[in-house]
Amino acid sequence: MSAFERTDQVGQFGSGRFEFGEWTTPFTDAEVEILEVAYAANEQDGSDLVARIHARDTNTIYRLVFPTIAAMRLLDEGGLLQFWQKTSELGGRPGRTTFRVRNHAWTRESVVSFLASDGWSFVIASENDCLEVVSATVPTITAE
Repeated sequence: MSAFERTDQVGQFGSGRFEFGEWTTPFTDAEVEILEVAYAANEQDGSDLVARIHARDTNTIYRLVFPTIAAMRLLDEGGLLQFWQKTSELGGRPGRTTFRVRNHAWTRESVVSFLASDGWSFVIASENDCLEVVSATVPTITAE
């Protein structure tokens, strides 16, 4: 099946309904702060997306490395009202801070970006900012 055949309709993956998915991290339900998001050169194929996250409850800083990404965005949490409305409608989501999502507004706006990940993106939601990364690969996470 080609990447374009994975969607039943433009911008819809799987069932086509908005979905939350689990993404378990050391800070899945912690209060966090997104400290830094940057591209870093790697020796194999160019650059990685690197994020540094501060988990306030343990005072631990985590470094996440996404080796390949199709897209990313960093927004004020107010820019993702659809996520918060769906959290209420669906009775919650798998993690307070880290989770996956698909078939949301950005999926329909940037269909090509989501083809390699079957429509899924990774989300880190803090009190002030949210990082959303479209990647077919789960990032490595290490404590600094």
